[in-house]
Amino acid sequence: MSATTDTTAEKATAEKATAEKTAAEETDTATPETATAEGPETDTATAETATADTATAETATAETATAETATAETAETTDAVEPSSTTDAVEPSSTTETAPAGSPARRLLPIVLAALLVASAVAVALLGWGAYSESRAQRTQDAALAAARDNTTQVLSYNSTTLDADLARSRGLISGGFAAKFEELASTVIVPAVRQQSLSTKATVVRAAVIDAQPDQVRALLFVNQTTTVGGQPAPHNATNQVRVTMTWTNGKWLISDMQPL
Repeated sequence: MSATTDTTAEKATAEKATAEKTAAEETDTATPETATAEGPETDTATAETATADTATAETATAETATAETATAETAETTDAVEPSSTTDAVEPSSTTETAPAGSPARRLLPIVLAALLVASAVAVALLGWGAYSESRAQRTQDAALAAARDNTTQVLSYNSTTLDADLARSRGLISGGFAAKFEELASTVIVPAVRQQSLSTKATVVRAAVIDAQPDQVRALLFVNQTTTVGGQPAPHNATNQVRVTMTWTNGKWLISDMQPL
């Protein structure tokens, strides 16, 4: 009974040892598989980490390059703008520069100023002379037209009681070729009619205007009303005539040098 028990115990011990050995072997076998299984995953994780680090480094490098590019462009822009600002800053000083003493520009300046002064004086003189000439011409026309009114009134007016005095005054108001015509008219027409018919004529200039004018001669158009009275006829005779009169400056006064009825 004791022997059987011992054998059984030894057998149990042997089986236990075998089981432990088998378990140990299985443990050893599982360990490499675990290592093998874990190894690729670890390597993959390590590779992914390295790849991420590389991407990060590349991103940082790209950002650095971009920043450098932006810095370079900013520098180029600054370089492109700076000459303009420099030019703008320099231009005023160049504008304010003055010609050195004795330079051609300084020598010409008084000449230019003198020429401008002379030109201004000439312009003022011409303007003044033009205004004076125009005013003088107007005064000449006015004086000649006034003389034409007065002289025509006298030459075309006469009275039977004052005929000789009237003709004498008329002779003092005419000149040139008209003086001879007037003498012929007076001797052949005026004197006989006045003396025989006791005729009297009164002339009145109602309108007058200058036709053309020269410094010493003016032609004018006159509208003349004549009232004629004949002795023994109480009713006067009225007539309106147009007369072209030429006035000539003679011996310091305006005289009738021609008279033409129209």
